[in-house]
Amino acid sequence: MPTSSTTKPRDTLLVLCGLVLVTACLYWARQVLIPLSLAVLLAFVLTPLVAALQRRGLGRVPSALLVVFLALMLLGGVGYVISHQIHNLIVNLPQYRANILAKVHSIHGAGTGGFFGKVQAIFQDISDDLTQNEFQKETKKLEKKLQRRNTEKGKSGDQGSERDTASSEKDETKEELEKEARKPGSTPSNPVYVQMDASDWSGAIQAIGPAAEGLGQVFLVLVLVVFMLIQRENLRNRLVRLIGHGRIIVTTQAFDEGGQRISRFLLMQLAVNTIFGVALTVGLFLIGLFTGHRELWQYALLWGFLSIVLRFVPYIGTWIVAVLLTGFNIAVLPGWTLPLAIFGFFLVLELLTANVLEPLLFGHSTGVSPLALLLSAAFWTWLWGPVGLVLATPLTVILVVLGKYVPELHFFEVLLGDEQALSTDVTFYQRLVARDLDEAADLVEDYMASHPPEAVYEEVMLPALLHAKHDHERGELEADGYELVLKGIRDTEEDLAPALAEHVREVPAANKAIAVGCPGSDEADELALVMLAQMLRLSGYTLEVISSEKLTAEVLAHLQQEAPALVVVGSLPPGGLAPVRYLCKRLRHHTPNLKILIGRWGDDTKNERMQKRLLSAGADQVAMTLHDSRAQIIPLLQTAANAVPADSDKSELLTKP
Repeated sequence: MPTSSTTKPRDTLLVLCGLVLVTACLYWARQVLIPLSLAVLLAFVLTPLVAALQRRGLGRVPSALLVVFLALMLLGGVGYVISHQIHNLIVNLPQYRANILAKVHSIHGAGTGGFFGKVQAIFQDISDDLTQNEFQKETKKLEKKLQRRNTEKGKSGDQGSERDTASSEKDETKEELEKEARKPGSTPSNPVYVQMDASDWSGAIQAIGPAAEGLGQVFLVLVLVVFMLIQRENLRNRLVRLIGHGRIIVTTQAFDEGGQRISRFLLMQLAVNTIFGVALTVGLFLIGLFTGHRELWQYALLWGFLSIVLRFVPYIGTWIVAVLLTGFNIAVLPGWTLPLAIFGFFLVLELLTANVLEPLLFGHSTGVSPLALLLSAAFWTWLWGPVGLVLATPLTVILVVLGKYVPELHFFEVLLGDEQALSTDVTFYQRLVARDLDEAADLVEDYMASHPPEAVYEEVMLPALLHAKHDHERGELEADGYELVLKGIRDTEEDLAPALAEHVREVPAANKAIAVGCPGSDEADELALVMLAQMLRLSGYTLEVISSEKLTAEVLAHLQQEAPALVVVGSLPPGGLAPVRYLCKRLRHHTPNLKILIGRWGDDTKNERMQKRLLSAGADQVAMTLHDSRAQIIPLLQTAANAVPADSDKSELLTKP
């Protein structure tokens, strides 16, 4: 949907204030919004099953209730098996205490010798030196303090013997050190243990509170899912009426696209996770059978289920499973070879899933860039905690869809979408403005590698030339910057010429005729004619381009000498029509039989009045694109080549009335 490229500062400020207010509301109302969001996602997942049962003749309410009941039974059965395995794992974990201690001692023993042992010894010496230095500093401070105190006392009384003074200083120093040791931040020599009494009733209440809250949210999600499955069309229509008043088509498109993206993402994610979990379960089961380790095949289903669930958590879910599985293998399996081999198997399985299976099934189903997913995961986790991490991707998809169809939220699509931020022609022009000619040339070469040669001129270089001329006319691009952009485009045209040689088609000499290109006003028109000449060269024809620095009289003299069969006058918007009309009239006056084609390239106004004025000035045809110009020039050149005898005087034919 087209959107305005400019926004008022007041509108931008209102949008920012609205985003801050919405964020605050999302945080304050999270106790209600989190169950609602989970219910919406579950409804998206279960809706295809409900629709399938309805198509088989079952009613809406029975279909919804049956699907929800089967889903609960499935989750309950799997949950019971998994909880039973977790209980057995916790009960049997003390049996592996000796194996864990042996692994710890082996790691500690590896660190006592060799390189790691030396590094550990160095850090230990540094730590001891720092501790000793700190203790000495504190002791010296206390001694200086006592010396100042004794000096003040000595001025008013007897000094006593030196031995008694030294003895008293040592005693006082000892007392001061003991006082420092008895401070709150220090560790006492005889610690006192305090046993806190707690009421059994208060502990039970504290345990029941969170459990009751969790069960209440689960029940709320369940009720909302059933209600949404039964009343999904009614809810959709109410939202369309509420949001899409006066914009029914746009709102309907937004709902359809958002629903399709989220449903496809959830179903594909569930399919990918299930394949990954089944592969992991089968792999652990087979490894356990062949190696004779009962623990692997006994808990294979547990790790498969955890991988299915945790892979819904973006970025970190898979590695949580990897860490837990590796820790379990280190604890229960002897040695290090088998745990590391299983970790390698897990890593290979993850790489295959991420680089082969996910691109094959997902494609661009979500429409969200990877960086946006990462940032949205951090934002929603900060806002809603771990549940926000699970909901991050679907919620971001909704924002991208809103940005696509709501003009005020278009920045969401730009910031979060996976589409190219800038088109190739804009990127090429931006690199030229930034004086980065190397990257601009690389961009054109990359584009040419995946597109036809003609597309480079029509879709990249000519639009960049139009951007430069528009910005220069508006005063946004200064003269030196404008000249640099034109020079960059000219250099790129020259660099592309050798690469196009292999694409040139040969045309018989009998079918060739002379064609000349005349710029309408300035150098930009000349560069556009050079692009057209390169495109004609690919088809086997030649277009001679006259310099834009030549005056009209010089152009007419050149044409009188060459006697071409066709003249192409190139002109780029904005402006430039008056010089083109003047040149066209002069050409028609001096060479009545000359074919004149005017290329008004890049003018999207489709002004019929403008075309009529150009035709009335003497032009035979008007073309709006380079492709149209080439399509019109080639037949004219072929006709001229067949109509004029080889030994005739072409200049006489052109000037003959």
